[in-house]
Amino acid sequence: MEDEKNDTLEEVSQELAKHLNVYENNDEVMKDIHNGIENVTVQMEDTKKSLEQVRFNAETRSEIASKELYEAAHYLDALYDKIDALERFINIVKENVNEVTERVEAAEGFLTNPINRVLDTIKLNTAKSIDSDDLRLPPMKPLNIYHTSDYFPSNE
Repeated sequence: MEDEKNDTLEEVSQELAKHLNVYENNDEVMKDIHNGIENVTVQMEDTKKSLEQVRFNAETRSEIASKELYEAAHYLDALYDKIDALERFINIVKENVNEVTERVEAAEGFLTNPINRVLDTIKLNTAKSIDSDDLRLPPMKPLNIYHTSDYFPSNE
């Protein structure tokens, strides 16, 4: 491989020398041309290796990223389904609460009038027969307060 590379370099050097009208007997010029071509060839090979590494890294990363995106899409689909189910559940609960509220309000309206009439009658009858002194509360007694010092003497 190395011989093949040197032969190619030599051919390119001679071709370039003919093109630039450099005589073959000028060994110093031929050597400079040969070295220049070799340097450019090495740089091109390094660049090729770098490009291959970049391409490999990009392909690897794109595979990983596409896999992650695919998994995230399934996760998001499942999450959206749960959100939709939660929304349906909230709407059902909301309807039930509204229905119960309407029923309670209807029951209150139905029961309030008769109960108020009965209570008004009881108030009138009891207010006439009970003396105002009987409605007073008994006097308040002070509470017994217990101190821990009564049971546990302090250590001084």
